[in-house]
Amino acid sequence: MDSSKFLFIQEYQQRDLKYILNSIYVCYQEIISNIRTISHLENEIRDVFISDEYLNNHTFKQKLKVSEFLFDKEIETLKGRADIRVLNMIEEMSGKHKPYYFIECKVLDNTKPSNAKSNLYSKYINNGINRFINEIYPTYNNENGMIGFYIEPTDIKKQCEFFTDLTPYEFIDNFEFSYVSTHTTVSKKHITLYHLMLDFSSKIKKPNP
Repeated sequence: MDSSKFLFIQEYQQRDLKYILNSIYVCYQEIISNIRTISHLENEIRDVFISDEYLNNHTFKQKLKVSEFLFDKEIETLKGRADIRVLNMIEEMSGKHKPYYFIECKVLDNTKPSNAKSNLYSKYINNGINRFINEIYPTYNNENGMIGFYIEPTDIKKQCEFFTDLTPYEFIDNFEFSYVSTHTTVSKKHITLYHLMLDFSSKIKKPNP
């Protein structure tokens, strides 16, 4: 693993959310290299990231240069429960008010995207993006993140054209499925969401016949 190969390295000196997502992408590469199969369920994929082998492992975080961050899951907010919270422990000890980001995860597949309530792409919007807009998940540092877990082979770039608010934004070296969107929340706060689309389709555990 060469975690030094970050795009725009000077920008990342501030350890912002893009830096963290870059590290999560390196973690994804490690997971893909190490596992034989993985569940198709959102929480079980997320739990591989937030585990003692990866983002809860101090040595692994040192390799990624994110040892000052605490990654935890299923964090209660005032109105909901966020998939991942990333807490800057150094900033917390220095007294900064709520120095953390929230990241929401959603599974995506190869079906045609639509606004149907049961469609996974609709859920990415209604149960993901809109939770930040409606402040079910708060934004303390002007930005938060989302991760799409692709569980079936598909043309990711084509599928993501359904998300009209997302703009391609390559902030990770040699990775094209990263996006950015900007929104105004119900309290008129301007926020930025960064999106990663990670392909797990080759590792999804096949159901028993």
